[in-house]
Amino acid sequence: MATSSPVPEPLRRDAIDIVAFDTMGVLYSCADDVGELLVPFLRGKGCVLDRHDITQLHLECSLGKMSSADFCAAAGVPGAPDDEYCRGHRLTEGVVAVLAELDTTGVRLACLSDDVSEWSKLLRERFGLAEYLTDWFVSGDTGVRKPDPEAFTGLCRQLDVVPDRILLIDDREENVAAARAAGLQALQYGTARLSTMDRLRRELRPW
Repeated sequence: MATSSPVPEPLRRDAIDIVAFDTMGVLYSCADDVGELLVPFLRGKGCVLDRHDITQLHLECSLGKMSSADFCAAAGVPGAPDDEYCRGHRLTEGVVAVLAELDTTGVRLACLSDDVSEWSKLLRERFGLAEYLTDWFVSGDTGVRKPDPEAFTGLCRQLDVVPDRILLIDDREENVAAARAAGLQALQYGTARLSTMDRLRRELRPW
């Protein structure tokens, strides 16, 4: 969830080759997917674990240490369908217009997300995001979550791009700070200054 943001650094637009988007709270409208979506979904299926235990299981699953099926079994709801849970997610209003506009500039679009592999794949297919975002770096696949520095160095390594030519858009201040510490450019979405996709679009112009 977004908190107070430090004074933003001016973008060096002529040095940006890749824009990497976070998912929860940026591409998708719900920032606290565990608290607002996952816990109620599991409760509806009969899960009796408390939120702390669910959060810990989700952390393990989002690091690729168990499958989504194993997660549901461990949560006491074996066989709970992935697609049913994913139906609770919504795109952030205006995000497709931002992606489409950036796509016309020739900049490469990517995703750097802390998420469960199976759910990430279902959501990107459901919303057609792979049409715009060509590279997906999901913690469930990489085994690394933000703000671990390896999440950012791994992104640069896999894309073969020096850090300051990547712009990260994330809603968590700690991720933005860690990205900048790793040499990336970064913007915090969800602050008063960047509270909507329309404001983000204006921030990114002129490209």
